[in-house]
Amino acid sequence: MQIHQATLQTLVNILAENNLLNEQEQQRANIIADNNFEFAGQVALAESIHLHMHVADVEQIPAAAFAANGGQVTNKAEGYIKYNFNGGINLIFSHIPVAQKEKVARNNNAAYLDHIGIDIRSDNKTSYIAFQQIPMIAAENDYLFTRQGDGKEAVKCCHMQVKEKYWVYPAANLNYEFAFGPLVVHATGFGVDLRPANLIAGKPEEAGSCCGTPVKETVAGSEPQQTAQVKKPAIFI
Repeated sequence: MQIHQATLQTLVNILAENNLLNEQEQQRANIIADNNFEFAGQVALAESIHLHMHVADVEQIPAAAFAANGGQVTNKAEGYIKYNFNGGINLIFSHIPVAQKEKVARNNNAAYLDHIGIDIRSDNKTSYIAFQQIPMIAAENDYLFTRQGDGKEAVKCCHMQVKEKYWVYPAANLNYEFAFGPLVVHATGFGVDLRPANLIAGKPEEAGSCCGTPVKETVAGSEPQQTAQVKKPAIFI
């Protein structure tokens, strides 16, 4: 779909005004809807994009401003909240670990853009060909990348899963997530697939942890449920 550029810019401005994105992150977010973006072909086939931001406290985000611009909460759990907007744009906020540990330390009390996601939900042949072109495009631009999932075993992220992903790293503090396949939600199921550490920043020193305690979650169209205890880390998408 065509990402609504004006809506994206409005939301990016709200995030910046509330000190949730710095100037460099604003530019990176806005370019996703630009026709000159290296992965414009993949964005055109995507159902949505999302900005996943780390914040000090998900209860302190500008919820009123999001609601005034049509934002609807579609998923919420302890330390995590997801908003959907018209124009194929989602915003995700979390203060729980969502990635493998990296050599570049992050301030847990600071807001920063963890990753930009491009959600290719259709699994038809055209979409899969575009998805498998990602490594070539990354190589042409001298970006590092890694594959998550093998096309047979799904990538399971907390109570959600997709068929597979590519992660692309244009810079040490910039992560693109390309998810392929329908988003499957399991109200009580868990996965353990964290975001792979940025390869430019350095290989992971050890696994992070997330979703290690029971939380109440709200999935669109359902009532909050008590989730099961897990021992391994997991990630939301």
